[in-house]
Amino acid sequence: MDLCVNIRMALTAVFFDLDNTLIDYAGYKLKTATAAAEEMAKRGFPDTVVNIVKKIFDVYRKHGMEYQKTMYDVIVQYGLEVNRAEMFQQASLIAYNRSKFAGISPYPGTGRTLRKLKWMGLNLAIVSDGLRNKAWQRLLLAGLEDRFEAVVTRDDTGEFKPHRAPFELALQRLKAKPQNVMMVGDTIDGDMYGAQQLGMRACHAAFGAKDRKENEAKGGLVRVERRVVLVKPDFVINKLRELPPLAAGLMK
Repeated sequence: MDLCVNIRMALTAVFFDLDNTLIDYAGYKLKTATAAAEEMAKRGFPDTVVNIVKKIFDVYRKHGMEYQKTMYDVIVQYGLEVNRAEMFQQASLIAYNRSKFAGISPYPGTGRTLRKLKWMGLNLAIVSDGLRNKAWQRLLLAGLEDRFEAVVTRDDTGEFKPHRAPFELALQRLKAKPQNVMMVGDTIDGDMYGAQQLGMRACHAAFGAKDRKENEAKGGLVRVERRVVLVKPDFVINKLRELPPLAAGLMK
């Protein structure tokens, strides 16, 4: 599929991916998995913390990080007596959730960056592959729930980026033209390719991509980009605070 020619027009809106762009999602998933594994090991589970975490990430690799039966799928592999297995499952879930609700925070400077962009007159939207309830949960826990004119999730279109539908819905909700929009995200094959195929500017959140790869690798998960030929982002940022001056230059 050919990418649209990106005709330069004044920037009026910025779309953001959520996970590993505004929040360190992979780091949070590693932290919660480790908390669950440590609780299981403390209670006598027949494996080490390192191995349990790797098995958790094996399940994530097969079913995705939003999968709701992760701990069951890990524990059932050990053939434990049913009541003992249930004890470990509930203990792991309690530890996971305690870590989860205490552990989600935005990247440093996220709130200030979003306030600056709003002050500059830009409209903001989230375009996420996450489920609606999980996306809103993370936005609320990170204190970012009121910063966006639109929040588009997988539930809204049934499609993953780089499919056109999520981007088109965000454009529709903001009444924006793609040539006036910049997409900020951590994935080349999803965020950058998806944005550029519609004619939007694409800004790679390199810091999020780096953190995602490092934290997922610690859990034993290595992703392969979905497209053989990858696009080149229009811009690359290494900190969120680099975004307002970049956007200001594109508004002229």
